[in-house]
Parts: sequence; structure tokens; C-alpha cells
Amino acid sequence: MGDRVNWFEVAPTVLVTVGWLWLPGLPVALSLGLRGIAAFAVAPLVSTAVVASTAVLAEAAGVDWSVPVALVAAAVVALVVGVGAFLLRRREFLAARPDPRRLTAVAAVGLLVAVALAAFSVMRAVGPPDSLSQVFDTPFHYNALAYVHDAHRASSRSLGSRGNPEVPAVFYPAAWHDFGSLVMMSTGSSIPVTANVLCAAVTVLLWPASCLLLVRQLFGRDTAALAIAGVLSVAFPAAPWDLFGWGVLWPNLLGMALAPAAFALVLTLAGWVRDDAIGRPRAWLLLAVAAVAAGFAHPNVLFTLVALALFPVGAAVFLRARRLGNRRGVVECAAFVAVVLGGWLWSSTSPVFAGARNWDWAPIETPANAVGEVLLNATNHREALWLLSALVVIGACTARRFPALRWVLAAHLVSALLFVLAASLNRPDTRLLTGYWFNDSHRLAAMLPITAVPLAVAGVLAVATALRARVRAPQAAVAVALTALLAVVTGGLNPTDREGRISVTYPRVEAQKLVTDEMRAFYARIADDIPEDGRVIGNPFDGSVMLWALADREVVFPHFLVSADPDEAYLGQHLREAATDPEVCRALARQRVGHVLIGKQEPNTLGGRYGGIAGVQDAKGFELVDRSGESRLYRITACGPHR
Repeated sequence: MGDRVNWFEVAPTVLVTVGWLWLPGLPVALSLGLRGIAAFAVAPLVSTAVVASTAVLAEAAGVDWSVPVALVAAAVVALVVGVGAFLLRRREFLAARPDPRRLTAVAAVGLLVAVALAAFSVMRAVGPPDSLSQVFDTPFHYNALAYVHDAHRASSRSLGSRGNPEVPAVFYPAAWHDFGSLVMMSTGSSIPVTANVLCAAVTVLLWPASCLLLVRQLFGRDTAALAIAGVLSVAFPAAPWDLFGWGVLWPNLLGMALAPAAFALVLTLAGWVRDDAIGRPRAWLLLAVAAVAAGFAHPNVLFTLVALALFPVGAAVFLRARRLGNRRGVVECAAFVAVVLGGWLWSSTSPVFAGARNWDWAPIETPANAVGEVLLNATNHREALWLLSALVVIGACTARRFPALRWVLAAHLVSALLFVLAASLNRPDTRLLTGYWFNDSHRLAAMLPITAVPLAVAGVLAVATALRARVRAPQAAVAVALTALLAVVTGGLNPTDREGRISVTYPRVEAQKLVTDEMRAFYARIADDIPEDGRVIGNPFDGSVMLWALADREVVFPHFLVSADPDEAYLGQHLREAATDPEVCRALARQRVGHVLIGKQEPNTLGGRYGGIAGVQDAKGFELVDRSGESRLYRITACGPHR
């Protein structure tokens, strides 16, 4: 390939991406009376709910998905909320005492340090911003962006089937793709650049901001806690770093980055916060918004919030019952237990979740090893983070003195249990608990940092409190110094582990790539040989699956395991018989397929699903158009004039 794009060149795309993540929701947050940390961290929750909901409503109304549509929807929501806030301006609903500017500034400085550390790691791990992530689920996400770009349809109700009426429509969380498509339409950036920049923005800024709100609500106006929260939030590799590279789980990455802020709303409603910056009335409204955002980002996140909320909410309900001391309290406790058990019994047996619940991952370790990985923040066979883990343990030990932290610790133990079950057992009985996360130890490990971050903050504060009398310095200064020392001793908060979680999906060696640099150049060259409204068929396992994302020419099979309609399935098995089988030609005409792309020699046909594509170079009715290395583009001539 020629000169690669560098990160400075995509700075405008980065700014636009941050704008889409924050600006649709920020006016709403401000109208509700939120300020400072609360407004900044809540805004992406609102943005996600607004953008993803608008995509669904636009498609239902027959309106093409576009930048103006998203902007108008955001403006309407902001106007409605603004008018409502104006009418309620004298009510207690909007009463709030904003944090002092100095406190917000301290938190902002800590956040900027975290952004710098995280951004450096992301750039090292990804390489040039137009690098291709080349693992199992990447083609689906790339081609979903291509589909939205071409079809102007971005609804979570149709993205999974790509609008094909012959393929059963299923819900697929499209918030990540909605944001990505808006960035593409706003900047003209390529799909690889858009995907990398969006994931980077979520990892580098959205996750730390979300964790910052959680720490703010738990520790109140504690300058020391807010100064170090941002930096500590990027130190745990299981989230967001692992979600950037594992799978890849980019929709999960977005959803889990929102989860700490949503958990902060739960704790606010349960009363486990200090110097509340949100307020319970607003928290009710915002939790409903967060549920919408989480559902459209990835339903896993909804179940994550339920699991984390179980003990904090349960404790609040039972404490309320004890204060009431009457029959009403008993009824409320019984209702809570009934809702929890009833909800679990239904969801654990419902066919709605059967696909996720029955996903079979082999256990990867013993229960004892899994417990050790939780304690050392080394989940899924990664390196032990001794110093960081020690701070989490110290913070857990201080929880007995702080009621709110007790329930954060309880939530942490719930996450740990779920991870241990998935990583070490994964039996039919354990899937009744872990099936909501596809029984995937990586998805479950990503829950741990949500609670580990505030526990680590508590650990640093405990050590700082013990040292400040000896060093005769303010607690905040000691806490910052300890965090800085941790960063220095660990070489920048264990960057090798964090970066390794991402870089594994961006192979540098050509032989390890699904699509080599030579193939990328070839795909760009052959785009002019293929009609814009035509489709190309190829075995996705040979790299042809990336043509749509790289050259804007639609492929029949946009993923390795994509659901195919009858025509597509028939072509995959019988394409090379085009000169002798009239049904192949009829299917080609219905599917608008005029070309075959062979990315490289690939023996995997998925049990014959793509077996009909193999051998077209030796079959009649296929004319070679262009070639480069092992790559070939053929025009299908067996069915008459080429398309």
C-alpha cells in the first residue's frame, strides 16, 4: 500500500466523533440542572438513547438515516426537555448544588492525564488509524457500517438482516453502528478509520468519564478521589481494553463504557451516595434513558446493571422495611424478592434468550485459577497486576467503614462469581446465570473493572490517609503522588497488557492477515470494474468479505456465519455450475450478482456452505477481469451479457 494515514490527519474525525457522543445529550443534561462531572458523564447516555431511538423511528417512518435527521431529533429532544425544565424551574426536581469549580477542575485535570495515557496506548496498539482489525466479528461490523452508508437504514430492528426480506429480522443492537455511520457521513472518513476512531474515543474518553461519575457519587466532593479516578479507570485491562480487541465486541465496548455512569444512577436511587450531584428525581428519569441506551448499545449491559444492582438495591429495600417496621415494609421486601426470582426464572428459561444461553464455550481453567485471576486482575490468562490488585484489596477492606462501598464490594463479588462460573465450569446449570453474556468469560470479566475502579480509589485513599501524618501533606497530594508512583513503577499502568488486548486484532505480519496490504490495493483497483449497484460473491474466509467495507461494493456474504436467504445459500454451494444449472443464473439475476472475487487460496468452505465458489477459476462461464498475487476478480458470463 501507499502512504498510510496518521493520527494527526484524523484529528477532525476524532473531534466529530466526540461531538456525536456528547453533543446530542449535553443540552438535555444541562437543562435538567446537571453541571460539571454529572453533566459531562450523563450526556453520552442521553446521546446514545436519542441517536439509536431516532434510527429505529426514522426507518419505521420511511425516512432515510442521515446527519440532518439525527440533528433534528436531538434538537427536538433538547427543546422538549428544555421547555419541561423551564416549567419546573421552581420545583425541587431541578434543585441541585453544583460542585465547586475548583473540584471540577481537579477532576478534569485527572481525566486529561488518563486520556493522554490511554490515547498513547491505543495509538501504539492499533498502529495507523486506517489499520484493519482482522478477527472473527470484524467483517460483520465493518460491513454493517457499509450497509448503513449505502442503504441509509440504521435501525436495530433490521441491521442484523441487512434489510433482506428473505432473512428473518432479529433485533441487533446498533448504537455503535449508528454513531459510526454519523461520523462517516459527517466527515467522509473510511470505514476502518471510523471504526478505529470511534472505539478509541469510547476507550480513551467515554469510559474514564463514566467511571469518574461513579466515583463522584460514591466519594462525594472528595478532591483526592476525583483527582485519581480518571487515571485508575484506564489501568484495568479487562475493560475497556479487552472489549476493543476480543471478538471484536465493539457494541459491547460502547455499552460497557456507559455502564459505570448507569450504575451511579442506580446507587443514587438506592441512596448509597455522598453529596449527591444528580438527585433522585432526575436519577429516575435518567435511569430510564440509560436503560434505552444500554439496550441499543448491547443488551448484555442491561443484565450487567441488574447483576450489579442486586445487592445495593436489595439492601436499600430491606433497610427501608426496617425503618417502616410495619406490614408495608414486609410487603415491599416480599415484592422485591418475588420480582428478582420471577424475573430470573422467566429469563433463564425463556426462548428469547436461548441463543445466548446455549452458546457453548469450553472452560479455560480451574475454579481456583479463576478466583486467583479475579484477585490479581489477570482474567483470561493475562499477567498479574500485583500493585493495582493490592489497592483493590485494601479498598475492599475499608468497605466496612463506608456503607456505600460495602454494596460496591458485594457487586464486585457478584461479577467475580459470574466470571468464575463461565471460565471454569460452563455447565448447563451455570448457564442459567451466565447465559445472558453468552457464557463468555471475556464479557463477564469486563464487569469487574466497573466496581474495581472505586475500590482501587478507596485503596489509594486509605494508604494516603495512613501516610499523610508522616509526610505532613494534604491527603489529595499524597493520593496523587501514590497514583503517579504506581504509574511510574508499572511503566505507565501496565501498558503491555492493555495494548496487547488490542494489538492482537491488528496483525503486522502479512501472513497472519485475512486481507493483506496487496489485497487492499487490489480491492481499491477493481472497484471501477464492478457496477455500483451490483453485488460480488466470494468465500468470506478468503478475505473477499472485506470488499464492501474497503471498496464500497456489496458482497453477498458480509460475515463468515451470516444468515443467508435461499438464493444466497444455493449460490454458495453451486456457483461453479452456472454454465450448466439454470437455477444458478436465476439466483444470480435475483441477487444482482455479476462478479466473483477470490481473495486468496482458502480451503475452508464451512462444510460446503461456500463450496460452490471454489473452483470457479477452472469452470466455464467465468471471465478473468483482473488479478494480483492470489487475488482474482471474475466476471460471470455463463448467464449472458455481464451485469
